[in-house]
Amino acid sequence: MRRFLAKHSPLVILAVLCLIIAALMPNFRKPGNIKKVAYRTPVFGIMASGETLVILTGGIDLSVGSLAALSGVVNAKTINAMEARGLPGAVTAGIAAGLAVAALCGAISGFATAYGKIPSFISTLGMMMIARGAALVITGGVPVRGFPDRFAYLGGTRGWYIPVSFMAVIVALLTVLLVATRFGRAVYAIGGNSQSARLSGIPVNRDRMIVFILCALLAGFAGIVETSRVDIAAPTGAEGYELEAVAACVIGGASLMGGEGTVIGALAGTLIMQILVNLCNLLHIETDWQKILVGTLVIVLVAYDTHRKRKSGLLKE
Repeated sequence: MRRFLAKHSPLVILAVLCLIIAALMPNFRKPGNIKKVAYRTPVFGIMASGETLVILTGGIDLSVGSLAALSGVVNAKTINAMEARGLPGAVTAGIAAGLAVAALCGAISGFATAYGKIPSFISTLGMMMIARGAALVITGGVPVRGFPDRFAYLGGTRGWYIPVSFMAVIVALLTVLLVATRFGRAVYAIGGNSQSARLSGIPVNRDRMIVFILCALLAGFAGIVETSRVDIAAPTGAEGYELEAVAACVIGGASLMGGEGTVIGALAGTLIMQILVNLCNLLHIETDWQKILVGTLVIVLVAYDTHRKRKSGLLKE
């Protein structure tokens, strides 16, 4: 039982947190409030799922927020341009264009990290600024509006369960990928010890690049969902989302040193953060204090992870 609780501690924390808040605050368990939490979760959950893949390899992607904004802008521009010309398939083409741009950016970051041997912190920091600047250049700093009604379905404005379903499918597919495929085992091996993984015949550089592309694709899709949800594509949107994605992964049990974590844990971390934010809103706590609460939680969990690894001998002074 101790091993089970240690392995699935994010899910246990999530369940206990929900039970305590529901017991103490009747407003929390109202259907309208639960839908509100569910409505906000998919964007961060999808983004955190992709971030988990990078963290498992021992890296970090700081560009996911900017990629979400860039993907949303490209998607919006494509849709509006095709709609203005009366061309069919505008929404599909817009989504494809947004994902293609995100994948290209992810490939550049992945190549720089895997083959250029540039630390992922630096390569993705540069991509974060490039993507944000590109979004501003494309739009001229002006948000894009005026989408067709059928695009609103993706973000859940016609039903909160639609983006939640997309998130659930993505989490399920990534879980199967990590647990039941050779690529998934390679990802964990690379994060555990990249030199040993290379000597074992694992194509470390190729798999690292694939991980960055997958992370960028999911960040781009999250940006498209966010654009549909708020009905506007802002070049300055999704600011700070990369930090929330990393925080969700850490709260969900992922180790920033690599080789440890799950996508389900990242989803649990996302839900924990969203529930805490919702709790603060119900208690009328200001946004600034909400950030202090989440930031403190991240520091405590990283400190615990470091202490646990040092105690078990996995981390030396």
